Amino acid sequence: MQRNIMVKQANTPTRDGNRRVPLIFAQAVIVALALCLGEILCAPLYTGMSYHSLALVPWSAIAGLLSVVFAYTVGFAALWAAGKVSKKASQAWRPLIAALFGLVLFGVWGYFVFAAVLNSIIVPLGHAALAGAQLGSIAFNCAAVGLASFFCASAFGERLATLRTWVWGLFACTILFAAFGVFFVVHMAALLY
Repeated sequence: MQRNIMVKQANTPTRDGNRRVPLIFAQAVIVALALCLGEILCAPLYTGMSYHSLALVPWSAIAGLLSVVFAYTVGFAALWAAGKVSKKASQAWRPLIAALFGLVLFGVWGYFVFAAVLNSIIVPLGHAALAGAQLGSIAFNCAAVGLASFFCASAFGERLATLRTWVWGLFACTILFAAFGVFFVVHMAALLY
């Protein structure tokens, strides 16, 4: 009889008041935030590539939208895959493995998605579509930002996951920034098409 009581006690969930958010969600929030900040820093380069047809603030908001969409879709899956791949690696190597996922995937995302969005804005204005070195520059910038964001997510995700209020607050900030990007996309599309 004593043994059954011990088993029940061991299987009973306890609440210690320290409620965490899921690690992968905290990491995705870090990725979204870091990508948005990185793309804000890279925005002057993109506005220059657009033959100065874009203003800095609208493009920053659109780049933030693209970053948030990546972080909460492809990035979420990439974080899961990086976690599975790095499970047997030592703790010191895990951020580097995750960073490689970010480097490759956000670089490819930038090459195809960022370039397509820029072209959808500048071509209707009568400019030539981006090609060659311009596409390479976009891919390089996105790869660098992706590397940094996934590294930060892997390195600081555990700590942020314990700060439930901060995670939800930062998540709301990224969604708000993406909504700001949607506003500019809708207005630009109305003007261009």
